[in-house]
Amino acid sequence: MSSLVVAANEPAADRPTKAIMDSRFGSKLVGVFRPDRGKLGRLARRIQGHKRAEILADFGSAGQASFSFSTQSDKAVKTEDLPSAWLPHGPVFLPSRELLSVYPGFVSLYETQAIPFDEIWRDTCVLLGSPIARGARKREIADLLAPLEESLGSKAVLEGDRFFIQMAEPSIKVEADLVAEGYRKLTMVARLIANGSLDANSMLFWDEPESNLNPRLIRRLAPLLLDLADAGVQVFIATHSLFLMRALELERHHRSSLKAVFIGLKATAEGVTIKQGPSLTQSGDIIALTEDIQQAEQLLDQAMGVLP
Repeated sequence: MSSLVVAANEPAADRPTKAIMDSRFGSKLVGVFRPDRGKLGRLARRIQGHKRAEILADFGSAGQASFSFSTQSDKAVKTEDLPSAWLPHGPVFLPSRELLSVYPGFVSLYETQAIPFDEIWRDTCVLLGSPIARGARKREIADLLAPLEESLGSKAVLEGDRFFIQMAEPSIKVEADLVAEGYRKLTMVARLIANGSLDANSMLFWDEPESNLNPRLIRRLAPLLLDLADAGVQVFIATHSLFLMRALELERHHRSSLKAVFIGLKATAEGVTIKQGPSLTQSGDIIALTEDIQQAEQLLDQAMGVLP
């Protein structure tokens, strides 16, 4: 999820250049995927011989970014095409684990010590620590934030270097570590909305958002994701949860104008096959559905005395 955004403390050209992005794309890929010995080429392919990976990203009116690297690459990529301008802000990537409880000291620890966490954790902790939006900026995001905080009955509050969860009923403040992880995950999203990290024209990548959520919270999660999309956030999620996929499709039935694509990936001997479409059934074979049906059949057989 390499971002074409320049950190505030980094000098930058007026627009992206190949010299800058050769290094930046490479360092981000290594920081996120952590290949052995920090060798970028290990991400190309794990077979003998010279192989090449090619990546293309379309940024709409700003143009395309494309780059490549091979099994022989060390730290840098070869950039072919660049967008015409920097993105106004970078994408937000949420790992499957919440980060409010690990926030204290994590960024400084990551930047001074070699710790076995990918760079996404560091990037997201930086965003979580951003100050709450004020003035006109706050009014812009109020329509999206208010329903989420009302549904959760809580919000994240940063005091010093530690997050607390401010509860509405009863009106108490609790250390984030003492709150169930599912609520911490959703409160983390509310925090990113409140400080403007998630707003119109931003991108959210979320890995297994359903992890550590009970079915009731997953039902709340589905409309939240669609609310973000309605507000202009481009949302990408990776999930193994049939319950969440069904919840999204049911919720989307009431929002026919909202565009969505279900993408199914399947590993084969020839490589990864892709099937996609606007409905869940068009994403190909769903392993979660197959296993769910098989388990239901086993339970019925057992209840009927068919199984020994």
